[in-house]
Amino acid sequence: MTASQRVLDMLRTQYTFQISVDVDSIPQGLAVAQAALNAGITIVELGTPLLKYEGVRNVVPVFRQRFPEALLLADMKTMDGGGFEARTVYEGGGNIIDFLAAAGVPSARAVCAVRDEYRERNPGIPRLAFADILLPLQGPAATAVEVAEQMVEAGVDGVGLHLQLDARRADPSLWASSYLADVAQAVYERVGGRASVQVVGGLSADQAVGLAQAGLMAFVISGNMGLPDGNARYDLPPAELEALIDEFIGRVKAD
Repeated sequence: MTASQRVLDMLRTQYTFQISVDVDSIPQGLAVAQAALNAGITIVELGTPLLKYEGVRNVVPVFRQRFPEALLLADMKTMDGGGFEARTVYEGGGNIIDFLAAAGVPSARAVCAVRDEYRERNPGIPRLAFADILLPLQGPAATAVEVAEQMVEAGVDGVGLHLQLDARRADPSLWASSYLADVAQAVYERVGGRASVQVVGGLSADQAVGLAQAGLMAFVISGNMGLPDGNARYDLPPAELEALIDEFIGRVKAD
């Protein structure tokens, strides 16, 4: 079994947790990532703000050098040129590229082609491709399910149901409602046997527990660190970050 296959099996069969490192500097990002890894996080997400402020060719190699054994995901928000951006991520030492499902099937296939090239080149290094389905842009559930099917058929390893930050700030009822959970469950029921299904978008620990009870396995911890509000907490001392992340993980696993 290749390294990529082992990671895929883990993502589909075990609880996994990803930390969104959505900060604007490498030093702060390294501190957040270290606290999260200490708490037992599975995937370190190099957030879009970090990649844009500091540059992909700077960020990915620095995190690889600092955390040689970690699974690194680059949240690129790619809308075009998917193959080119995937190559940059993999060359820098990243394991996973996350692009926007809204880019469409041609971009998904381009990303997956580069992924396959790097898998063949070195089967000992996990290389995966995830597609981010933006909600409510690509909702309701029926639309999200259709998009997820298209992405999986194009070859992606995982899909994320992502409740957009701007949308949930503009309409707080989106976050407080069951909307994200309902869409995520519908997508999971359709493609969960073939791909990892992540849930993203300021999840509280309570929401994550509810999703776990519905069968979902992959969760992304945002800047609120699992607390029931939209406040970013990246500036907290590392020990406090670690404690919040540990509590989130513990509650989901205890379900």
